[in-house]
Amino acid sequence: MPRSSVAFTREPIDIEALAGAVSAVLTPEELAATPIEVRPLDDGAAAQVVMGGRVVLTVLRPRLLPTPAELARVYGSVEVAPDARWTTECFSTWEPEGVIGVRLIEAAAGARGGAAVHLG
Repeated sequence: MPRSSVAFTREPIDIEALAGAVSAVLTPEELAATPIEVRPLDDGAAAQVVMGGRVVLTVLRPRLLPTPAELARVYGSVEVAPDARWTTECFSTWEPEGVIGVRLIEAAAGARGGAAVHLG
């Protein structure tokens, strides 16, 4: 079972946001030493960040934020910024490289005017 996170943002998280997060999270030395790919899947239904041949983050297509009642039903008592408009579900592995996936979604969410919540 993967580690599950959700990002609540003003702007949708897309491939560009993920690529920017890679550049923000990894050092120039890590970028030079590690093969990294940010790739769309299934005609944009999801995107993955692959490092050294291992998937470190999978991000589903962003959706408009649901109503407060639906938000509470689906995610429980999460704090969402009042100007958030988008929700993006994300998954990373529990293996050590999954920590990089968590850092990537946090960086991508921050760049899109929001934050990520880690659900477990």
